[in-house]
Amino acid sequence: MRPIIGLVPTAKLFEGEDPFKDQYVFVNNYPKRILENGGLPLGILSADGSLDPEALEPCQGFLLCGGGKIWPYHLQVVGHALQTGKPLLGICLGMQAICAYFRVQEARLRRQCTLDDLELFAALKQERYMFNLPAPGHWEVPITRENGEETKHPVHIQPGTYLHRLLGREEVRGISLHNYQVNGLPLGLTLSALAQDGVIEGIERGNSILGVQFHPEVEREFDCLFADLVEKSRAYGRGGPGDCISPRAAD
Repeated sequence: MRPIIGLVPTAKLFEGEDPFKDQYVFVNNYPKRILENGGLPLGILSADGSLDPEALEPCQGFLLCGGGKIWPYHLQVVGHALQTGKPLLGICLGMQAICAYFRVQEARLRRQCTLDDLELFAALKQERYMFNLPAPGHWEVPITRENGEETKHPVHIQPGTYLHRLLGREEVRGISLHNYQVNGLPLGLTLSALAQDGVIEGIERGNSILGVQFHPEVEREFDCLFADLVEKSRAYGRGGPGDCISPRAAD
């Protein structure tokens, strides 16, 4: 059996009066890369931006896709992956969602807070805490099927990281399609890649939680990231070792 990879989409909810414009969007390249590398993609859907936890149980791994806004369901997926040891790959917004989860855990420790993750996330947003900051110059060219090279910039991979082990290089050229960057590196995560201007382009936690800010799903050059997710998910499904980490950990 191929491992089931839960695809976590972007959402456009409550942006106007038309209820039929409340939508979840799955971009074709994400399931395509999972299928090509031996996994079985399964769409993960929420209601009003939050998940029923049972929706995550059938999956052996997760892919947090790019998009425009972090929703509570993103944090639920990250928390589930950490609690169970299931592997997770976050791309663009997906990487930002991983960082947001760990920011919430930082705030919990600092405040000795008893709110649950989603309540604390909502409270921080009401306080206007900036999970993300503008990233000028990182989305200057609207991408088409032909102009991928024009959208790229150098990404420096940190030696000794899991991402470096996967890519086997200290520099790649990644497709850049983001207007925002994470607001620093949260406790509990390792920096694995940087752009020339200092924007964080890669984070990781052990070898089971990986995030990249650039877009590897657009081209075959980065198939190793999807193959790694699928293989770790297959191992998890067979009862293999996973990096099971307490969701309260923030070392």
